[in-house]
Parts: sequence; structure tokens; C-alpha cells
Amino acid sequence: MIARQQIDPGLRRAFELESLRSFRLDNGQIYALVAHNPGQQLLHDIWFGAFERDEEFRAVLECVLELMRGGGYRLWLADLRHLTRSFMASRAWLVEELMPQIFEAGLEREAVVLPEHAQVPDGFDVLSSASGALRDLADGRVRGFRDVAAARRWLLEGRLPGE
Repeated sequence: MIARQQIDPGLRRAFELESLRSFRLDNGQIYALVAHNPGQQLLHDIWFGAFERDEEFRAVLECVLELMRGGGYRLWLADLRHLTRSFMASRAWLVEELMPQIFEAGLEREAVVLPEHAQVPDGFDVLSSASGALRDLADGRVRGFRDVAAARRWLLEGRLPGE
């Protein structure tokens, strides 16, 4: 069971993250958190289970955009390992509207931590949605990882696996 109110302890240690805002469904359940490490100029979003409406998905990413616009952030860690709903309906919005604004706000690197195939329930295409969006954004600033340590190296040192 996922501790819904907490950042993964490994991520908390690796990136020294502090929670900024939680996002809740109508029933009060947290479906996402946004955290940060101002010293590393890092924003982090982590997903827990499923959002109910596309507006809820977009609200989290619009929060990231507003924080980026506020200055002081250049790195973004998106943790999709526990997301159990596709964001395919928002893919065009993500690629054509949100990400150009995020880049303009100063994003240098984003690491997207993708779920293992075994962790995605049958019938969900979270991995497909994320992978497709990453392909659409193929300019080198947004990279997908399954390993948190590799994501950390990419974000903090600009080093990809094998470098």
C-alpha cells in the first residue's frame, strides 16, 4: 500500500524533498503531491493511483508551471511509477501547450520516472502515454527512467546512463 501523504523515502533522501502542495479527489483522497528542493532548483510531482478527471491531471502540471514561472527552478522530477490512469486525453495539451511554457519558464532538464510493466494494472496505458509524450518532446531536455539513481544523475549532473 502506498503511503498517500508521503514522498517515497528513497526519493526524499536522494533529492532532499519538501512537500509543497497536495491534490485531492472529491472524496479527500490525495492523488498527487508537488514537492521541491530550492537548493537544487528542483520541482517534483508524484502520483498516487488515479485522478478522476483530466482537469485534475492538468491542475498538478499547471501548479508546476506556476512554480517554474515564479523562478528559482530549472529541474523537474516527475514520478509516474504509481499512476494508474492514462493521461492520453491530455497528451496534446501537455506537448503543445504546457511544455513550451515550461521550457520558456526555464526548465533545463526533466526526468520522468516510469512504472515497470508489472506495476501497471492490465488495461492501463500509463507507460504508453508517458513514452509517447516523451517521444513527442524529443529535444533532449526530457528523459524517461525506470531507475531513480539514474534519474538523479541526469537531473543533478546531466549524466545519462553509460556516461
